[in-house]
Amino acid sequence: MRRAGAGIIGSVSGVGKGIEQKLEGLVEGFFTKVFRSGLQPVEVGKRIVREMGDGRTVSVNRTYAPNEFRVFMGSDDHERFLQMEGGLKKEFSEVVIEAAKDNRWNLMGLPEITFEEVDGYVKGEFKVEASFASAPEEQNRVSTHEPKAGDPQSTGAISFGAAEKLGIAAGNPQLLLLDDAGNPSEKISLTKQLLVIGRMSSNDIVISDANISRRHAELRKDGSRWVLKDLGSTNGTVVNGKLASEHALKDGDRLTFGTSELVFKEATG
Repeated sequence: MRRAGAGIIGSVSGVGKGIEQKLEGLVEGFFTKVFRSGLQPVEVGKRIVREMGDGRTVSVNRTYAPNEFRVFMGSDDHERFLQMEGGLKKEFSEVVIEAAKDNRWNLMGLPEITFEEVDGYVKGEFKVEASFASAPEEQNRVSTHEPKAGDPQSTGAISFGAAEKLGIAAGNPQLLLLDDAGNPSEKISLTKQLLVIGRMSSNDIVISDANISRRHAELRKDGSRWVLKDLGSTNGTVVNGKLASEHALKDGDRLTFGTSELVFKEATG
């Protein structure tokens, strides 16, 4: 993977003046001696901001950005990052908050950053995985990605209101998110024949529930029916009160992921 030179901020969506200064500061001061070679903090900061922009979702006319980031790297880089773990996590958290403010993105909780060692990664090689970690007041919020301009069905799921405006609501099945009283609070229209549910920002349907795995379950069209499949989640997937590894869905089935409950509604004309 290509590495940027120290002190140089490339063109990254969402990087304003304040964020540039914060990223520049990652290669100055007390970080300098530790990070003379290998993976540089500024590269990680830039990637985090990029993942925020790429992973943003929409729920009830508000835009949300991921706030949980797992940074995967090789053993040499991991050893050096751990030497400055506290300071780096603080700096990256401030970068996340600054980027959210600059772009008017909402965060579902305080930023969480972890550094994880991966076998086989060479010095300078890394990957950032973005997810949603929710504060109690944001728990169980469902969000989806905005479709690409001119391609309303470019995402696997979209809010029912947006689907109606785009003229693609009719004929698509739906998922209804239930509130604590058991009433529908959000309605999602399924627009592709295969989609993934979980906390990761790359999923088609993102649910901000700490009890849900990053990639929790899969929904796929199989002939004339829809099938729900658990993807090896930590807490399992429940359909109508029973654990299910795979289940052919019927209208009105109740799906439980963690503490979040949704109802499957078959397509109507």
